Amino acid sequence: MLGLYVHIPFCRHKCLYCDFPSYSGLERYLEGYVPALCRDIAASPYAGQKADTIYIGGGTPSILSAKDVGDILLQLRQTFEVTADAEITIEANPESLDGEKAAAYVSYGINRLSLGIQSFSDRMLSFLGRIHTAKEGERALRAAWDAGIHNLSLDLMYGLPGQTVSDVMEDVQRLGDLPVDHASIYSLIVEDGTPLKHGLSKGLWTLPEDEAVEAMGQAIHDQMHGLGFHHYEISSYAKGPFESKHNSKYWTYEPYIGFGVSAHSFDGTARWANMANIPRYIQKAGRDSVEGERVLIDDKRAVEDYCFLALRRRVGIDKGDYARRFGRPIEADFGSVIDGLAAQGLLEATKERVRLSDKGLSYGNYVFGKFIR
Repeated sequence: MLGLYVHIPFCRHKCLYCDFPSYSGLERYLEGYVPALCRDIAASPYAGQKADTIYIGGGTPSILSAKDVGDILLQLRQTFEVTADAEITIEANPESLDGEKAAAYVSYGINRLSLGIQSFSDRMLSFLGRIHTAKEGERALRAAWDAGIHNLSLDLMYGLPGQTVSDVMEDVQRLGDLPVDHASIYSLIVEDGTPLKHGLSKGLWTLPEDEAVEAMGQAIHDQMHGLGFHHYEISSYAKGPFESKHNSKYWTYEPYIGFGVSAHSFDGTARWANMANIPRYIQKAGRDSVEGERVLIDDKRAVEDYCFLALRRRVGIDKGDYARRFGRPIEADFGSVIDGLAAQGLLEATKERVRLSDKGLSYGNYVFGKFIR
């Protein structure tokens, strides 16, 4: 079944590290954006198909009014056959979420919330350009729980300038005191064109040494397991059945359709992205094509994509699924690659699966690159 993604590109403040398609200071386009989104959804060539996940991401979706969110979900249900048990997620930032808005989300059928906490240190939050405090983050999370959203996820970051292993352990300890069943915990990636990259290049800040970052990652892994979370994807932890069903579609090569500025889609034969220009999108959505770029996936690209995405998950590549999809065993394409990485201790290969080893988790990008021919 399809996953449906809706992109909200607006933020009240652009964070230091962010290279996502999100923009501050453009709230004047909000009034026209939601109707454009609804036209885009209604005109989808995939209308009528079943969908079992919806993910409203950003940007900061909680910057929208509750009514706007309700209108978007209504249009999705009118256009697609959304299953009764669909996982419906919205991302939120603490400064734009309160109990009243969370209760409205519940009334619209939203059953999962992902909150952009990033850190429980006010010092780190200020550095990152976040406009909430640690207490406001906790308050927003509890407000969502009290409103009836009991599938709660939060984001944390590590490897930040000035951050220590003790800081990271404190973040995880505070996570453990909250009603959270899922966490996405990311090692900082310095992206080109961000204020963070500029400041680092000017010597304004210094990143922790690689050994310190590895120690942070290991401490997080150990603490999260101690709190009852299992590590199911490189950056993702969950309790029990609370793995992200929508995000898992990305890693298991399942189709998803994106709506909104810069939203990405995948149908098994092609990947495409919508245009990035907000005024043009508002003008064209539902009336003309809003596609910005498209890449057709040939057999060579398909097996590469499948492998590096599947390897993000701790269960790794299912050899049987690979053979069913592509008509040949994985060893026919990547036998020497798997043998070489296993010899380095970065992969574990069994009769049924190929997966990252514990050591390989720290060298994921290196491993993934070996599957790109």
